Amino acid sequence: MNSIFLSAGFRVFFPLGAIGAVLLLPYWVMLITGYSDYLPSYFAPVAWHQHEMIFGVFAPIIIGFLFTAVPNWTGKPSPTGLPLALLGLLWVLGRIAIFNANLLPNFVPLILDVSLLPLAILGIAPAIFQTGNKRNYFLPIMLMGFAGFNLFSHLSALEIANLDENNFFVASLLFIVMLMNVIGGRVAPSFLKNKYPSVEQKNFKLILPVSMISIISIIICIVAEVLEYITGIFSLIVSISLLIRLWGWKGWIAISDPLHIILHIGILWIAVGFSLLAYASFIDNTYLVLSYHAFSIGAAGSLTLGVMSRAMIGHSGRPMNNEVILTSIFCLINISAISRIVAPIIFIDFYTVMLFVSGICWVMAYLLFLIRFIPLVLQPRMEVKNS
Repeated sequence: MNSIFLSAGFRVFFPLGAIGAVLLLPYWVMLITGYSDYLPSYFAPVAWHQHEMIFGVFAPIIIGFLFTAVPNWTGKPSPTGLPLALLGLLWVLGRIAIFNANLLPNFVPLILDVSLLPLAILGIAPAIFQTGNKRNYFLPIMLMGFAGFNLFSHLSALEIANLDENNFFVASLLFIVMLMNVIGGRVAPSFLKNKYPSVEQKNFKLILPVSMISIISIIICIVAEVLEYITGIFSLIVSISLLIRLWGWKGWIAISDPLHIILHIGILWIAVGFSLLAYASFIDNTYLVLSYHAFSIGAAGSLTLGVMSRAMIGHSGRPMNNEVILTSIFCLINISAISRIVAPIIFIDFYTVMLFVSGICWVMAYLLFLIRFIPLVLQPRMEVKNS
């Protein structure tokens, strides 16, 4: 068992999330385009796709980020070695079990899949609370809510709970958006300021709480199936709030600096997603799906690939240099998002073709990430010498 590979959460869970992205989305494209109809899961095809993008791709990336960040915040270690290996194995077993759920006893997929997040929380919660890291007290609580959404999606699929499982998938996606709003809102402006100290940024302290309260309100409205126009009002508030934050950060000065600008693009996609959600709530509810893809492909895709790339480089002791392969990764994920969103609006006659373009760009982005960084996770940290 490679001790270097199991020495940090990012070395295990970032590649797992990327592998999930490379394997899970293409099969969904095959299902939706009719090239395959085999899915022995108790989740219907659309629900399987939603579940696996959220809990098969983004959840492990969130775990990898927190297992890497919490030791820096608290000075306390996160799981390494055998506990980390077992958590990684649990992710693998969860993916197999979810796909083959109808071939297994009902509660086996549920237990294997739902248990990952609570066990991961146990790996970081003591460090946060014991060190009095009050700024991040909300994280374990939010993650338990995230795990709760996953549990209810299973109970709905099994018809144990008379609930709309789609509402819990949307709530889970918005949880990820909420986390990106907080974490992305910390790192994007601070990284920019560190690289470009002369930039005069403006931070509006009320913007973050206003946007967070609004997102939580949207989640409540969706789960409770409240009138759509209320969701639309809160969506407009979030979108405007984020645009104000982005203006204050002055991220455009890093337009030729991919490792920085990708974080700001990711936050911009969140604003676009809420604008589309508002439009869907007020005018045309077919835009709901477009808002979800703005959040998942555009925002989460850009921010996960941007943050993972920076973490892989920085925590491996390598210099934070822009590379052609990184620029290609960031361009591909944004082409994927744009293709998926404009397909049903502008290119209706080429809808299937645009789906393939989006899917191929998504897979290529995460595949290039794996090609670039798999060798790095197997190598020891290298200290950069100052010249």
